[in-house]
Amino acid sequence: MKTINASKIWRLIVPSIFFIIIAIVYVLDFPILDRYVIAGGIALPILVNLFLQNIFISRIVGAVFLLGSCYMMLAIVSDVAKGQASLGYAFASLIMLFSIAMATLLIIGYKRNTKS
Repeated sequence: MKTINASKIWRLIVPSIFFIIIAIVYVLDFPILDRYVIAGGIALPILVNLFLQNIFISRIVGAVFLLGSCYMMLAIVSDVAKGQASLGYAFASLIMLFSIAMATLLIIGYKRNTKS
């Protein structure tokens, strides 16, 4: 039987669960049809990656989330520079920084099997 070590859980499973929770919170915020479609489009590749653990899917999804998180972080910094920020921006920036870290784990989480 194959065992999963703690390192593999933190590198592979936790980032996928984090992004699934973010998609669920996104839907629960204001449930309308277009949000269901967007959240489904986000959650489906993550769920597929969670079960298949494919290096290609993981890197594509990680790169998309990394670019999106960096873009949102730039939007937060822009609002702070304009003086339009409130206390909620501090929480949003923490979520974006954590999202950047999770996306990076999705990208580099899989190691190739090298045979020597």
